[in-house]
Amino acid sequence: MSSYIEKTGRAPDFRVAYERLPARQRLFQHMRSNVHWAADHDPTRQWSIWPEFESAKREPIPESDEPLERSTATMWVLFDQPEYRRDLRQWLRVGQEGFFMAGAERIAHFTVLELLGSEADAQMTLDIESHP
Repeated sequence: MSSYIEKTGRAPDFRVAYERLPARQRLFQHMRSNVHWAADHDPTRQWSIWPEFESAKREPIPESDEPLERSTATMWVLFDQPEYRRDLRQWLRVGQEGFFMAGAERIAHFTVLELLGSEADAQMTLDIESHP
């Protein structure tokens, strides 16, 4: 499978630093895990955001390679509806912590390192609007 950039023709939404947790589910490239934000008090709320694991050089690893126990991943928001993005932005900021989920199981912990693509553009717009 190609990288998500090649497949979608767009940039990822953000980058995280992650660390694998003891879990039954293993990490693998292009897994379809969901995201749960650590600060969210609703344990059932999950977001359809998929990781693409990176090498130490910040390049997508091949599907045949197993992701490192601790590294970085670009994150891809699956739904591009304006309402979904608006609701997501209350959580999405540098330093925010969350988890890759397999159902109710936490399989990796992550911290948002940077916003990318349309999410970086949206954050700049919000910053400009809040500081006229």
